[in-house]
Amino acid sequence: MADAIVGSGLIRIHPTPGGQVAALRGLDITIGAGEVAAVIGPSGSGKSSLLRLIAGLDRPSAGRLVVLGQDLTDASDRELDSHRRDRIGVVEQHYRRALSPYLRVKDAIGLPLALRGVPASSLGRRHASEGERGRRVAELLERIGLPDRGDAFRHELSGGEQQRIAFAVALATRPPLLLADEPTGELDATTATTILDVLRDLVRAEGSTCVVVTHDELVERVADRVIHLADGRAIAERVGGPGTPSVQVRDAQGWLAPPLPEPSTPLSAAARPDDGSDAVVLDRAARRYGTGSTSMLGLPPTSVAFRAGRFHVVTGPSGSGKSTLLRLVSGLDRPSEGRVVTLGTDLATVDRDGLARFRAARIGIVDQVRDLVPFLTASENVELGLAIRGVDPDEARHRAVEALEGVGLGDHLDRAPDGLSAGERLRVALARALAARPDLLILDEPTAALDRAGARTIARVLAGLDEGVTVLATTHDPALIEAASDRLDLVAASGREAVAAQR
Repeated sequence: MADAIVGSGLIRIHPTPGGQVAALRGLDITIGAGEVAAVIGPSGSGKSSLLRLIAGLDRPSAGRLVVLGQDLTDASDRELDSHRRDRIGVVEQHYRRALSPYLRVKDAIGLPLALRGVPASSLGRRHASEGERGRRVAELLERIGLPDRGDAFRHELSGGEQQRIAFAVALATRPPLLLADEPTGELDATTATTILDVLRDLVRAEGSTCVVVTHDELVERVADRVIHLADGRAIAERVGGPGTPSVQVRDAQGWLAPPLPEPSTPLSAAARPDDGSDAVVLDRAARRYGTGSTSMLGLPPTSVAFRAGRFHVVTGPSGSGKSTLLRLVSGLDRPSEGRVVTLGTDLATVDRDGLARFRAARIGIVDQVRDLVPFLTASENVELGLAIRGVDPDEARHRAVEALEGVGLGDHLDRAPDGLSAGERLRVALARALAARPDLLILDEPTAALDRAGARTIARVLAGLDEGVTVLATTHDPALIEAASDRLDLVAASGREAVAAQR
């Protein structure tokens, strides 16, 4: 079997305000044509840098990279543009970006073909029959198991269906190489398993090679090759299907990579107090977006009470309404029906300005977009959040240091975000929320972009927070679910009530 990707001695150095950072440090990598290869490693190991090199979005600082027989090391801008356009399909972690809310599924899949001049019909409009573009769209819909969803809009699809469509969009022009960045990062385990099977079968049917950058151990189940990265180098590799052992890497100079970390032991559920009071109550609260036949149910009627001082997680399939629930609880959105009472306040009785003041005073929020200011240090980012709330500068500085030390970043006060790993940046955002000393901390998929070790660190931090803080987080992450004291499972079926399963 020919090799689709061969990299030798790859080095990639990124300039940052804090100095140069080496993302890849002499990486050697080989991926065979037709393989599904999983590249796995902790945050900061160089996975994303490698993906950008393969895609022709970046060049190595040193070393050699040959992709599909073309040496990209010194390729011209025009050659890299041609490489990206004609030979690469990309699936991003945020699959919704692949689908315009204004296009039907069949038009979204057909758009890359239309941009390349593939005809929509084989005859004129008057006697039009299905042309090459229509046949290709129908073929892909069949292969991803959604043959009857071509006329659907994005809002009518579940998260798993949207991800399948994103695969079809990426493969519409038959690229020989598919690059997938965390394709299961926003999906629950059951949906992720189905999606990975679809991905494997689709790549096989299309005759493509696929490289998946991921933290998700489920990807190892469908991969022909698994490459483990750490500190910009390959440390272990598995060639073959599940059950084949991974082998530590030894390079030509005799350097033997460190062994893979041992599997982590399950976390214990957080021991949190229960004084019988409720921090949040939803009374048949539901949210519907739009009207008529095009409306979408964001959250089915849900009745649940979240006890004060406890660590709650909200789980459920993609599209079941987890993020919508958080928006209702924080007053960033209002229910279409039912009632939401947060920290003793019926949010329906408070106007928009009042809700903003209420959140600033009593709620800390960490959403999926961290929004750290890149030219401020970790401490300054936390202080900025307090300054907006009117906290005295000296007090803000004290609280920032206290909060960052509380999440284990006491030695990183003066580092800018681009000098921190993804897990460390999340902890800065968490410290920023905690420095405001909220009664309720709300987190939306806080560990979605983290490796296993980083996710478990965050789980321990949340489980160990002061008992005066109620924690409410949406997640698919087993580490957070293990560490939580209470769990609410949402169901995706329209019109059904969510069921609370509390420990």
